[in-house]
Amino acid sequence: MNFSVIDIESEMLRAVIDETPAPTALYTGANMLIKLANKAMLNVWQRDESVTGMPFDTALPEADKRLLTSVLYHAYKNRQLVELKEQRIERVINYRPKAFYYNFTFKPLINSDGYVWGVLQTATDVTDQVESRFQLAEAEERLRLAIDSAGLGTWSIDATNMQVYPSARTKEFFGLQPDEELLFSEAINRIGERQRPLVVEAINKAFEQGGGCDMEYPITDPKTGRQRWVHSNGKLYYDANGKPSNYSGIMIDITERKQEEIRKNDFIAMVSHELKTPLTSIKSYIQISISKAKKLNEDFIAGALTKADLQIVKMTKMIRGFLDLSKLESGKISLSPEVFDISDLISEVVAESRFINSNHFIEIDRNDSVIINADRNKIAQVLDNLLSNAAKYSPLETEIYVNSVVTEHEVTISVADKGIGVKTQDLDKLFDRFYRADNEVMKTVAGFGIGLYIAAEIVHLHQGKIWVESKEYEGATFYFSLPLNT
Repeated sequence: MNFSVIDIESEMLRAVIDETPAPTALYTGANMLIKLANKAMLNVWQRDESVTGMPFDTALPEADKRLLTSVLYHAYKNRQLVELKEQRIERVINYRPKAFYYNFTFKPLINSDGYVWGVLQTATDVTDQVESRFQLAEAEERLRLAIDSAGLGTWSIDATNMQVYPSARTKEFFGLQPDEELLFSEAINRIGERQRPLVVEAINKAFEQGGGCDMEYPITDPKTGRQRWVHSNGKLYYDANGKPSNYSGIMIDITERKQEEIRKNDFIAMVSHELKTPLTSIKSYIQISISKAKKLNEDFIAGALTKADLQIVKMTKMIRGFLDLSKLESGKISLSPEVFDISDLISEVVAESRFINSNHFIEIDRNDSVIINADRNKIAQVLDNLLSNAAKYSPLETEIYVNSVVTEHEVTISVADKGIGVKTQDLDKLFDRFYRADNEVMKTVAGFGIGLYIAAEIVHLHQGKIWVESKEYEGATFYFSLPLNT
């Protein structure tokens, strides 16, 4: 046995160990005497250099060190590298016990003669990582409890294979048992027919462009025929390489609220329908009276009746809006497509709007001619709504500009005003049902927040798009586009 070689190796190791920032110690002999321990390891042990030369189990007899003693002897006797992951070590910091976690390695040191003359131990402090994982697990558990308490369902769609991973609550929404699998195609087929293409479009858009969606739709259980409404909110998440990983979110049962809305809409529809008949009669009497007043040269009476007639027109439009709203909510609104020239329709609607909104200057800048196949009355309703809003929220005697531009695949119609504009935070919400922007001017203008919602729904039913570009107090330009016939 060549001890001079051992001594040389020990001196070399001493220099390396002392300069090593990681906690490191060297043990020798059958009793595993502490030959060397750098300051970092002494700090872990909470000992000083007086332990040098002592057997490890004598120097550190604490309970949490006994496992280390056993592993240390195992590495020495069996000539095997041993690793311990996330080993808990109790240390006293500021007179208080605190848990630390280390990854330990025990490496047998073998000389050229095959003799195990020592064991080299290193320690890596992983306390922060372990505690972060514990905190994450605790947060996830709290989130799970909160989700369960709120009756929320969770779901995730894998970006690579479109496999759905639903929670038990989500499966319940789709009429499945906890042990049943939910396929993506099956989930889509159970969504209401009217909302189904919108949901598919939102999911595809999320995977292609990122972001998420916030939607409400009904789900029908094919076994029982029971329908329940859910509010679903999802977002696209990415992996470490920046590639789409999964589209995940939550959903909650809103059936009770939806049923209440349906009852309310049915009531509104009934009242609105009952109001249509007397309004039609009143409008007829007013128009007859206007004609007679003009023949008698009663200019004041004719003018007053004309103003009353305009109010009847506005009230009729409001009632039509409530009827359309109730149809939309119940899924009963339908289109009656016909072939017509969009430029003719724009000219007609603008002419009528000039009469009703005579205190504004409504001009057509561009009016491209193209034949489309759409519901003429409903497209007229959309344009009329945009013109009415432009007049409503613009100073008197200001300009409103209408443009219709035809491209290869679509026609885009815009209405630009010089009014109060729209705040940035309101741009994405203007087309929501009953939404009214938070603006001092808005508080003085009558409205229910359904006109733009109905306009957007009509455009979407035509597979078109609707949007707004604006800055507060700098006017607004509303656009909607319709696909051309193919």
